[in-house]
Amino acid sequence: MKTKHIALLLVCICALFTSCKVGNYSQEKGLPDQAYLYFVANENYDGEVQVSVDNNTSFNAKVIKEKKGTIKRDIYAIAKGKRNLKVYYNGNVIYEKVIFVSAQETKKIQLP
Repeated sequence: MKTKHIALLLVCICALFTSCKVGNYSQEKGLPDQAYLYFVANENYDGEVQVSVDNNTSFNAKVIKEKKGTIKRDIYAIAKGKRNLKVYYNGNVIYEKVIFVSAQETKKIQLP
């Protein structure tokens, strides 16, 4: 009788230890809170345009000539939200607009 209780106790202890999964966990990683821009125009721009976002971040960007089936390439990441966007070409402002972009949104900027 006593051996049956000990055997049953050992089986229960073994079952408890084997049912625990120590060290296995899952980690979720979300997408970055960024939005993306790309610049298209009907005419050719020699070189690159200068882009200013909120008057504190600036970068050079390539302009894609728009055709049917234009592929989104040369995209540029910016912070999501309401942004003041200015585009300069040869020192002149050719595009100025306040835009709103969501996380993971890719926005096409149509230049004149």
